Amino acid sequence: MNSQRLSDADLDRLADLLPLTDGDDGPLPLDAIQGLLCAVASAPKPIPPATWLPEVFGSGHKFATPEDEKEATRLLERFLEDVAAQLNGGESLDMVLYDMEDGGDSLPVWCEGYLMGVDLADPPWEALADEDELGEMLGPFFMLSGRAREIAETEGDPWMSEEEEAQAMEEDAKGLVDLILGNRAYWFSKSVPDTIRRSAPKVGRNDPCHCGSGKKFKNCHGAA
Repeated sequence: MNSQRLSDADLDRLADLLPLTDGDDGPLPLDAIQGLLCAVASAPKPIPPATWLPEVFGSGHKFATPEDEKEATRLLERFLEDVAAQLNGGESLDMVLYDMEDGGDSLPVWCEGYLMGVDLADPPWEALADEDELGEMLGPFFMLSGRAREIAETEGDPWMSEEEEAQAMEEDAKGLVDLILGNRAYWFSKSVPDTIRRSAPKVGRNDPCHCGSGKKFKNCHGAA
């Protein structure tokens, strides 16, 4: 496995291979791709490339040549390795974000990509985490992506004021990297089997056999 970090030149090349389009069926932008890959790297069970690559490429994208598709696939696989290495380190994440015309950044796009990656998990996150845990793990992504507001408006639920929304989003943004790292650690801990503990101390081969024969364990039951 090649764990070399992607350079700016690598990301620029990936952007050239996956040009943005006006439609919804084109490739994802790099910020959304990184968000999706973070969720893929954090999933309860491994997600194969055959599942997440089509989400990145989009149904409407056509590569100029087979070689371009292979190059894009290799870069995306390295992108996933890069993201996984950062998450497994548990200390930081270099987020791919872009400045927007309104003075903000592309964090909503990044968070939407993360939620897209969560939706690819099998088994799904909600099947393995209780409702309260899931709310803490994913709530800020719903808030920052705008999905929370859309759901409230669709269901006719009251929504917070602009000031309250801005404050909530600011707080969620500040803690987002720690949350991303925490989500990865949560699912990793779920994947590690519990250590089997002995109910009695281990018998050494030169200790008296537990059967009471008076022989050394290695010459009695330990010889079986």
